[in-house]
Amino acid sequence: MAATLAVVVMTAGCGGKSAGAKTAGGPANATTGVTKKPAGAAPSHGTLLERAAGTWKFIATPTDDSLDTLVVKDGRATAKGAKLSCTGTFVPTKKDGRESATITYKCQGGKDGRRGLGHLKVDPDGSSLVIDFDGPPGGWGGPVDSYRRA
Repeated sequence: MAATLAVVVMTAGCGGKSAGAKTAGGPANATTGVTKKPAGAAPSHGTLLERAAGTWKFIATPTDDSLDTLVVKDGRATAKGAKLSCTGTFVPTKKDGRESATITYKCQGGKDGRRGLGHLKVDPDGSSLVIDFDGPPGGWGGPVDSYRRA
């Protein structure tokens, strides 16, 4: 009986190298542990503009000059707020040897909320996006629009 139990334990894969191989990412793990990204999630790799693609929601309290929703698709931006509606195209650049992009909004009524030229930043995991605006020429700087993925 003891011999039968020993055979059952060995063929079940308890202990030894075979169990270690299965938990180290072998064929048994190939289909387990796979998680799906949410439908709106951007890739955590790719270019800056690929990570920026999608719909974004403003994280601060909305004001008359805020752009509460931002949609980025194919390098083009559409931003809307309570009293502003703006569009623009991101221009890929390099800043300090790193990938960057700038945008200047064209807004209905000609007012952009004192933004001027904006500089795009996206977290490496694609979960947050910031556009840091220079503000009007000769001014002290512009707003910083911060977004989370919608």
